[in-house]
Amino acid sequence: MASDLCIERKDSKWEISDSPAKKQRCEDYGSPPPLCSSAEEEKEKEKEKEKEKEKEDPRSKIVVYNYDDSDVEDDSDGMHEFTEREYQEHHRQMTESDGFDVMSFPRSFACGTTTPLSNFNEIADDVKAFSELALKEYNEKEHTNLEFVKVVKVNEAVVAGFLYYITFDVRDAAAVDGGTMEFQACVWDGIAHTEVLISRLKTST
Repeated sequence: MASDLCIERKDSKWEISDSPAKKQRCEDYGSPPPLCSSAEEEKEKEKEKEKEKEKEDPRSKIVVYNYDDSDVEDDSDGMHEFTEREYQEHHRQMTESDGFDVMSFPRSFACGTTTPLSNFNEIADDVKAFSELALKEYNEKEHTNLEFVKVVKVNEAVVAGFLYYITFDVRDAAAVDGGTMEFQACVWDGIAHTEVLISRLKTST
């Protein structure tokens, strides 16, 4: 059977091209149909987006502070130091939740503040390791057998290292119903030292 490829010399270079016989066969059969139309592609993309939204946990949604622009003047980069009102609100949230439930203040900055970590999936392995460390200490102390399920949300502060306020789901390995509970762990990750500061089941409010 003759080869469908020809080696030709063009402009002092050797090139591989289709033979006349192969070109004729391609013309006889016509062009192959597209795998799917652009409209169908858009529908598939929308379906994928919907699936991703369904996977999102509503508890992971970051709440953003509602700025009162009447008393806020941003710098050229769109940021400003915490106003007294913003600082008081941030302090109230930190005090009431021990740092686990804090809004995002995207236009405000101050040293040592705690902020929600929107991209905690990028450090998912570290966050899971910190969660399991805190859970291990809790199980040993309380003589329980809780198992890590998934991370719900993470808040972060920079304090001579990184301070993580992690909320995650756990389940009792001995329970029959398999229901989950929320667990809170505050873990400080320093240069050469990691320490669990808080490890507890979240109390209902």
